[in-house]
Amino acid sequence: MKKIENYVDRTITFYRRKQKIYTKLSELSLLCGAAVGFLVYSNSGIPYTFGSPSFEVVAKRFLNGEGSSSTSLLQQSNIDVQNKEKMEELCKVYNNILEKVDAEKQKGMAMAKAEAEALLVEKDAWWRVDPTTVKDKEVLKQLLAKYEDLYEKLCDEVVAKNQIENAP
Repeated sequence: MKKIENYVDRTITFYRRKQKIYTKLSELSLLCGAAVGFLVYSNSGIPYTFGSPSFEVVAKRFLNGEGSSSTSLLQQSNIDVQNKEKMEELCKVYNNILEKVDAEKQKGMAMAKAEAEALLVEKDAWWRVDPTTVKDKEVLKQLLAKYEDLYEKLCDEVVAKNQIENAP
């Protein structure tokens, strides 16, 4: 239990600090008219970005070498080459992480959906499931079998009631 509390505390602290940094970066951008880009990773490896006007715009501007005019052309070109290499490497890492995060989200959503569909069929309220929303063929087969079983039981009940009512 202590580990969970520590994890939650660290997570909350991370998000609070991240928001404070975002606020300061926004203020810096507004007050100085600077283009600002910020990339940070959580302990779990999830990337978070901030940019003014946007992270992608700042990154593209940085990669294209549209920097400050206060340095000489030679210095600027050397800085631009180094920055471009670093930014390309960071962008590759960022894109790889985004792809992994998307893949994990897809896996999680697929697993959750499969579990939910399986649970819906096994619960007592299985007859409330809309068959048009179920995509898994096995689940549909289970539903069909249950519907057929229910139909047979209802027919048996009707026949039994008719026999009782028509009995002499």
